[in-house]
Amino acid sequence: MSEPASKLKETEKVPLSKLQRKARKLKRDPRQFFLDSKAYVGTRKAAYLAWAKLGSFALVLFASLLVVGYYAVVASPRYATVTLFVVKEAGNNEAALMGIAALGSTSTAMRDALIIKEYIESREMAVSLDNEIGLKAHYQDDKWDTLSSLRDSATVEDYVEFYKQHISVRHDEMSDIVHIEVQAFTPEYSLLLGQTLLEKSESFINSLGDKMAKEQLAYAQKEVERLYANMKNQQRLLVLFQNNNELYNPEQQGSAMLAAIGNLQAQIIGAQAKLKEMIAVMRDDAAEVKSQRILIKSLQQQLTEEQGKLTSDDQKSLNQITANFQEIKLNTELATGLYQAGLSSMEVVRADAYRKLKHLLIVQQPAQPETDQYPRRIYSIMTWFVSLLLVYLLGRLMWAIVKEHKE
Repeated sequence: MSEPASKLKETEKVPLSKLQRKARKLKRDPRQFFLDSKAYVGTRKAAYLAWAKLGSFALVLFASLLVVGYYAVVASPRYATVTLFVVKEAGNNEAALMGIAALGSTSTAMRDALIIKEYIESREMAVSLDNEIGLKAHYQDDKWDTLSSLRDSATVEDYVEFYKQHISVRHDEMSDIVHIEVQAFTPEYSLLLGQTLLEKSESFINSLGDKMAKEQLAYAQKEVERLYANMKNQQRLLVLFQNNNELYNPEQQGSAMLAAIGNLQAQIIGAQAKLKEMIAVMRDDAAEVKSQRILIKSLQQQLTEEQGKLTSDDQKSLNQITANFQEIKLNTELATGLYQAGLSSMEVVRADAYRKLKHLLIVQQPAQPETDQYPRRIYSIMTWFVSLLLVYLLGRLMWAIVKEHKE
């Protein structure tokens, strides 16, 4: 026999230790090694014993143990930051309604609170927070347990829904205080989230009131500018009319012409009376009589000319000029009055717009939490246990009913 063969035979005769035998068994058949282990055998015996004594209720206890293990060891803590504020208008003098009048009514403060509540819970706010402080990435961090965090393949809609589940917005109808609670996985990030959300809410409320005020003022300013342009145009037409007709005020000119016509008529009457006196003492062909008749004829011609200037169908007659002048003057005065009324209205709108400016009054600033508030471990464990117990009892009841019908 050769020397190597003899050494191998001697080696095989050496007894193996317990650890070496287990290692060889694990190498040859890992499954059988696991089934023969004391831990598996003991667990299996305990399970059989529990099933024999407790029956299917053991499943409830087993599931409860899993829940306890998850909330006690695995579940990631969440920290909450609370903020309180009130939305007010600058000139809110709204009187409280009493009795039946208060039923179904909604105050301005309540409407503003509901608006800001919807905005905080909106997709726009969730996306804005993600763009500014990376909220989605914080929820998806691998540091947090799988059941508590947002999955990596989550869509925007999934993220918005997850965001809504981790914020709470309540409105107190008695005090009009808006209560906001935000949750995050670290106290520092919870504070950052609360501060950022408060800043965005304040900016939204300010822009909402400011936008309304600017729109009202812009409309009023535009209307005033239109009325001013109309007034200037009417004034230009009035000046152009006066220049074309070389008259400052046709009404005054008409009054002067009426006075002149009255004076001519008085002169004619006086001249005719004097002519009658002269005819009574003189011959008709006397030079004085002829001269008097020529004077009366001249006065009558002058009177006819003046009356023609005052009243005729011609567009250049004073009565037509006066009518046109009065129309233009009336339009000018109306345009001026409308412009002045527009200025007054713009000041009223300006004051009203200021009263409608909205402000966010902070009652409680965000503060960094020192202890985690979520998940509520005892409450969650008890809730799960009661739910499992109810499911178990319902299942037993249904099984008993089915079994009874079979028999």
